[in-house]
Amino acid sequence: MVSSAKPTETSSGGAGGFWNNQSKGGKIAIGLGVCCIGIILIIAIAGMFAPDATTTTTNTSPDTSALSDNTSSATDTSSTTNAASGIQIQVDYSGSWSGSYGDETGQQSVDGSGTKTIDVSGNPSIVSAVFQKKDDGSGTLTVNILEDGSVVESKSTSAEYGVVSTSHSF
Repeated sequence: MVSSAKPTETSSGGAGGFWNNQSKGGKIAIGLGVCCIGIILIIAIAGMFAPDATTTTTNTSPDTSALSDNTSSATDTSSTTNAASGIQIQVDYSGSWSGSYGDETGQQSVDGSGTKTIDVSGNPSIVSAVFQKKDDGSGTLTVNILEDGSVVESKSTSAEYGVVSTSHSF
């Protein structure tokens, strides 16, 4: 008796069929491509969480987050000493800079150069400051928040036209 059964044919459809139709070199190329895409994705995700290399942060005081009903106003001074009492913003850069600072009652703009210490009067519960270098110099722009003459928050940048943004809750 002669069998009339035909040999079984394999399906060439779907992902398995595509993979089976590839040569050994093609499979290696596809594997390398997938690995490269994976490495690029890992680097991109890690880059999103990496800090800016030109900005440094120093917090020398615990965040107490005490709220106050008192309002405050800000006054400019040219003092560069840390012997003062109260809250101060200190900006230090050898070139020209501009920015703003304030508390929960509002913001004020300031332009200057060199070192300038700004008194914040009253009893604010939070103080913020944003300052930018006005040039492409390589010097370091540092913004300090002081409480009773002691630095409680400090940020710096040496980037061209670099920006420093900092705040502190009292």
